[in-house]
Amino acid sequence: MRFPEAVDADIEDITRALSVWSGVGAAPTPKNVRGVRTRQHLLKAATEAFIRLGYLSCSVEDILQEADVSRGTFYAHFKSKKAIFAAVIEESLDSRLRGTAVSEVDVPLVRDRIEESVRRFLDSYWRGRGLSMVIEQVANTDPSFRDIRLIIRDSFARRIAKGIRRQQARGIADSTVDPAEAGLVIIAMMTNFAHTELGWRERRPSEEMVDLLTRFWVQGIGLDETAPVISR
Repeated sequence: MRFPEAVDADIEDITRALSVWSGVGAAPTPKNVRGVRTRQHLLKAATEAFIRLGYLSCSVEDILQEADVSRGTFYAHFKSKKAIFAAVIEESLDSRLRGTAVSEVDVPLVRDRIEESVRRFLDSYWRGRGLSMVIEQVANTDPSFRDIRLIIRDSFARRIAKGIRRQQARGIADSTVDPAEAGLVIIAMMTNFAHTELGWRERRPSEEMVDLLTRFWVQGIGLDETAPVISR
């Protein structure tokens, strides 16, 4: 079985999808330091306003008040609330994708690498849980945005599936497990756990959580827990 087509997406595809959803192309990079700082200030203020009020209740006026800037300054950088929300997501996602990568982690066993991936995922979600909750709110109310949410989710599942395929090729994971389906199941387990326990209940990530999620991941794909990492 193959992934849904959107699962082959990465950050560039997500950016394009966000541009379509927001109705505007990607904003050009400001040409001077002051412009860059203003744009970053607006993104930070918008993030805080969206988290505090929720996307549906937040208006451009709320963002202006949070940032303490004029309407003209806002519209010099962003065309609408949708446009700045898309930019906030893009910046957050780029940081999260880089923050959860574990390809260079120096650990002896494949299981250790999975464990570190789980740990980074939970830590990243915890740091950005406010925005993650807002993203889920929009996905639950806007069917057109839901497609973007699936692309984002699938981009993580795709990375997991690639790892499973490599492990199967080495003979250290169950060859009867479908990597694509397993990737979707694992990311569903991770994101749903994080959404409810870290988001709703506001429980901080713990080593107990990391160990349990790692155990379900490893046993679910039939991984040989003694398998060493092979340097490329």
